Amino acid sequence: MRRSVERSLRLLGMDRLPLVYLHDPEHTSYEKIMSPGGAVEVLVNLKQEGVIEHLGVAGGPVDLMIWYVETGTFEAAITHNRYTLINRTAEPLLERAAQLSVPALNAAPYGGGILAKGPDAYARYAYQEAPDELVETVRKMSKFCREHGVTLAAAALQFSITDPRVVSIMVGLSRPERVEQTLELAAHPVPDELWPRLEALVPEEQHDPDVSRWT
Repeated sequence: MRRSVERSLRLLGMDRLPLVYLHDPEHTSYEKIMSPGGAVEVLVNLKQEGVIEHLGVAGGPVDLMIWYVETGTFEAAITHNRYTLINRTAEPLLERAAQLSVPALNAAPYGGGILAKGPDAYARYAYQEAPDELVETVRKMSKFCREHGVTLAAAALQFSITDPRVVSIMVGLSRPERVEQTLELAAHPVPDELWPRLEALVPEEQHDPDVSRWT
């Protein structure tokens, strides 16, 4: 962990890092990461040394992310692909983070691309082939959006922008011009009556992190 931070400092040409995230902790055990001499202790020591100003945690499994947030060690939390128009499984994490005053950031509001390009152009969710029923759900959502004069991408982006529990969103950009396009999507008016129509299409299990089929 220390070598990783030192490498980041070298590549960025900096002598300290404003914010460092413990990334994808699900690839090892919670006990190992939190143990004496483990990754988190090293990060805390680097913070005490002034090398790191703030610590965050970024990962996938919602229950695991909540465990890390509840340690009181982390000052921010990133969830990805689990709080979108078609997946709400990060709800418990957003709620717990809000209760503990830990800023929550939502990454991949387009689910990896399907909610930006549409299901017929890009039938993948969270970096893998999307199930047929998910594709069909997104297709219906896209139809509802068109009926209200809104693109699917604008609705997907503003879904998390307008949630007060989400302090920031993280959008992948493939080209410089996508910056302006993203700002336009964020500012495009979305009628209030569209949101309940989209909500009605989300399967009940996509509100439960334990049984989600799409993450």
